[in-house]
Amino acid sequence: MFGNIGYKTYRAASLNMDSLGNIIENISNLHSIGYKRNTDSFSEALNGEISRHETKDFSQGPLRKTGELFDIALDGKGFFEIELPTGQRAFTRAGRLKLTSEGELVSEEGYRVIPQIEPSKLPLFGLNSPQKDGFGEMNLKVTSSKLTISPDLTPEIQEDGTLNGIDPNTGEKTKIGKINVVVFNNPQGLESIGKSYYLQTKASGTPLDADVGISGSTRVKQGNLEFGNVNMAVEFIELTAKKDLISAQLKVLKAIDKLFENVHYTIGKSA
Repeated sequence: MFGNIGYKTYRAASLNMDSLGNIIENISNLHSIGYKRNTDSFSEALNGEISRHETKDFSQGPLRKTGELFDIALDGKGFFEIELPTGQRAFTRAGRLKLTSEGELVSEEGYRVIPQIEPSKLPLFGLNSPQKDGFGEMNLKVTSSKLTISPDLTPEIQEDGTLNGIDPNTGEKTKIGKINVVVFNNPQGLESIGKSYYLQTKASGTPLDADVGISGSTRVKQGNLEFGNVNMAVEFIELTAKKDLISAQLKVLKAIDKLFENVHYTIGKSA
């Protein structure tokens, strides 16, 4: 009996220690760009086994104005798409971007920012279909795999993710491309790989085009960054409650250990 109680108490205390670690991680990432807080819940099976389930809270974090031309934040749901050095696609809300020496737009870690693939009107040759001015809408999508801007141009990033380069002398505006923003049906299914980067999984589903723009549900905000969605008051309340709970569980374990010690002493004395 005491052994079963001791195991369950030890198991609960161990899981609560892991949960305590999550709270500490949340607090330490309050000022981390694009960070999403860890949350967890506990469940007990019919056999009494306790398990812990960890998820990410993808709610909106606070936006703070920086004024930096290559700082961008998402106001609404979604993720920026980037390419890892392995060629694998990853997703993030950390929008502190920069340019390489070649003028390519990359993440703070140097990962390529993926542009949105946009439909293009191409000339139709040898096709018996209606045309207008020799051009027709084709089911082809073409784009450069890079977003590259000349150092002589001033970047303008619109709320739909369109990247323009503005000539500071003439004011002439040139469209460079469009930053890709995607959403997932189940973002909690994404796999976290650290530094606010996530990978697609079967549980998350495939990335879908986000409704981005002035009239959309998500807007890209140039000169802003999104910081961790951590509420310090909530975290400290949970921290205190978790600490008190672990302390109580450790006292139970000490009491059980003392009971076993007395039992063993009594048995040894009787023998």
